[in-house]
Amino acid sequence: MRGWTARLKPWVLGVLALSLGCGGGGAPPTVVGPNLVRNPSFEAGLAPWWTATEEDGKASLSAEAADHGSMGVVLTKGTIGWGAIVGQATEPHQAGETYQARVRLKGAVGGERVIVRFHGQSFEVEAEPRWMTVTRLLYMHEASDDNVAMLSVITNGATVHVDDVSFAKAEVARGDADEEENNLLGNGSFESDLGMWNFWTDAGSDGAATSSPEGRQSGYAGLVLSKGPSGSAVAVKQELRDPLAEREEYRLEAQVKGTQGGEAVVLCLQNRDAPWDGPCIQVTATTGWTHLSEKLTFDAALVNKRVGVLVSLASEGTVLVDDIIIVRTRP
Repeated sequence: MRGWTARLKPWVLGVLALSLGCGGGGAPPTVVGPNLVRNPSFEAGLAPWWTATEEDGKASLSAEAADHGSMGVVLTKGTIGWGAIVGQATEPHQAGETYQARVRLKGAVGGERVIVRFHGQSFEVEAEPRWMTVTRLLYMHEASDDNVAMLSVITNGATVHVDDVSFAKAEVARGDADEEENNLLGNGSFESDLGMWNFWTDAGSDGAATSSPEGRQSGYAGLVLSKGPSGSAVAVKQELRDPLAEREEYRLEAQVKGTQGGEAVVLCLQNRDAPWDGPCIQVTATTGWTHLSEKLTFDAALVNKRVGVLVSLASEGTVLVDDIIIVRTRP
């Protein structure tokens, strides 16, 4: 299976936390903490928010940008640089906590790309030409010195209105992978959207990865991978914190289910960089849950290399994947 992984292109940077789908499942996430953002609707002006733009960008208060109340923020990105940003520092988080992001957005024409970021975790959305509510779950795998909450417009020449920003601690059902004490992965049960996972596809709009209650084997949600007729794969990947050491051995577990049966799913412990080497497990999904459990060893060439767990759908169709566990079994 080494040859298959060599076809993957370099990974998109950043953690993409995608929206929850509909369907059955356990109890939905519950907000249990206060909004960590002060002056969330900008009714008291910009303080304690700060803004940052390039030379030809703009960030300002405006009554036209208000969804509710009297004020909102207008972010306009110029034609150079990195974006138009509004942000503020918030209270620190603890390891293992989940936060719900909620914000109201409206684009001037629609299609404007906006990045929402909280304490190092971020996701990207496209604004619509009318007010929309964006809600995501963000999983904090470990404590961090990054305590910033911010929104950034990254489309050249784009204008977006922002109002009613909230980041609050949430309670989410725990899946089997989250209950595994020695699991080296964070959010292996996908209860916190795709937090900690990177997404990649060459299938364009025919490829998607979401976290949905329909994808669950345990807990509240699971991973749903979908691929159309174009492209070679749809995949998510999470890098392990420590590089591989000599004579190490790992056990990789996962729950896999196809919606039609016959879908080709690949799970690998894969090198971070090209040529994407590493041991893999390939399974043909059935319409019932299949529990995968296999020990993985690796070549000496991967010693001291940074690796990650890759989950990929290589054929047309839709598969459900849940409770991914990677544990060190030797030494």
